[in-house]
Amino acid sequence: MRQSRGAAAAVPLKSINQWDAVEMKQIERFRVNSHDMDFNGVASASSVLRYLQETANLQHYRHGPTTDDLRRENKAFIVSKLTLNIYRPLRSFDEITVESWLCKTRAMSFLRCGRILRDGLPVAELFSQWALVDTRSHRLLRADDIKLGFGFDEPLEMEPPPRILIPQTVTLTLAGEHTVSYAEVDQNRHMNNTRYLDMFCGYIPSMEKKMVVSATISYHSRAPLGETVRVYRHCNELDDIYYFRTLREGDSVNAEALIRLDDLDAVR
Repeated sequence: MRQSRGAAAAVPLKSINQWDAVEMKQIERFRVNSHDMDFNGVASASSVLRYLQETANLQHYRHGPTTDDLRRENKAFIVSKLTLNIYRPLRSFDEITVESWLCKTRAMSFLRCGRILRDGLPVAELFSQWALVDTRSHRLLRADDIKLGFGFDEPLEMEPPPRILIPQTVTLTLAGEHTVSYAEVDQNRHMNNTRYLDMFCGYIPSMEKKMVVSATISYHSRAPLGETVRVYRHCNELDDIYYFRTLREGDSVNAEALIRLDDLDAVR
């Protein structure tokens, strides 16, 4: 959950760092970076996701444990599944408020929600599921294996990611191959979870005058630097619905995604 180095860092207007014994939300304000725009002049879905995850990172940075603290203990949070809904486009220099918070944990699962507001109106919402892992053994750790410096709040009232993302009735065909590059990886040397949206959108036949309004991604296994994955897809261009699955060497599943687009004119 790091800020991508592919573009200049977002410029915080002010760190509100609002901390409440009941709500326990991390709240940050940003001015949208002009380098986050796509060729339609709106923020890409991956950049929207990065603002939400950067706010989550700041919660750990300010209240602990930080990612460096976890790394020293050979621990890391790994995202397993997320759904991102985008209701309105973001444009260069928009002033936004971003909220992120952890919800009640299960034995081995952490639920984190987030949202972006502009002028008090919702722009995007995020529902994500995470696991805490031992980076040496790759064993899942229990929620009580970590001491957090912040509390919990209630989850968003949005539909969680489905258990089965790609129905059996959907036929996927090979669209191409993708080699994980330097610009896509984080300190763990595998593709950062926010970069998958860029990869999948690159295999949508046309994004002209379109924007992502919903994306669900299921992360099955990591894609290390230099590895090539095969990208399979199913395109329903009439309804602007796109399914994806990436396979690693040996045919193990790397990730699956369901992405929905809409006309920019319809979501202004």
